[in-house]
Amino acid sequence: MTSKTARGALYGLFATWFGLTVVGQKLYRDQSRRSRWDKLYLIVPDWRFFAPNPGIHDHHLLLRDQLADGTLTGWREISSLEERTLLHSVWHPHRRAEKTVFDTSAELLRFIGQHGQLDGNADPTVQLSVPYLTLLAHVTTREHHPEALRTQFLIAVSGGYEEEDEPTMVFLSEFHALGGRSVPDRITAASS
Repeated sequence: MTSKTARGALYGLFATWFGLTVVGQKLYRDQSRRSRWDKLYLIVPDWRFFAPNPGIHDHHLLLRDQLADGTLTGWREISSLEERTLLHSVWHPHRRAEKTVFDTSAELLRFIGQHGQLDGNADPTVQLSVPYLTLLAHVTTREHHPEALRTQFLIAVSGGYEEEDEPTMVFLSEFHALGGRSVPDRITAASS
């Protein structure tokens, strides 16, 4: 075999592989045809430059505190969102915190969806789940009112840039004591 023939065969192989990759992008997304193409899944790549099911909502994490006298502060959003600039396309270190809150909120909602409810009450395992504990740790390390004894968080979703889409509350946590602060019995009894 001459080097010209070998080179032609190699070009043909790569051209066929490229063609299968292009055709495979559509076929991988068609669930009825997917099982036939799964055999080639390791040979023909499935390029997904964007999420297969892109997010259409923004998640917002809010918190409020319960003070020593039992009153509640107003809800305030925990956000590191900032107006995007051209520099953010290259350097955006705060994006990791935003993405972590978004992914953890989505994972908590998915966990709740899988475990449902028991007798109309929230599944007690939700408070022991990794996403819940991650969000709780994030919330409790934020700055709180000086007289705050306990804190509570909620997850809301909105349409992002679509301002006519009102945010909707999708999850409300229990109250949790802030570290090193004792909660009087009258406050815990009043909120039960």
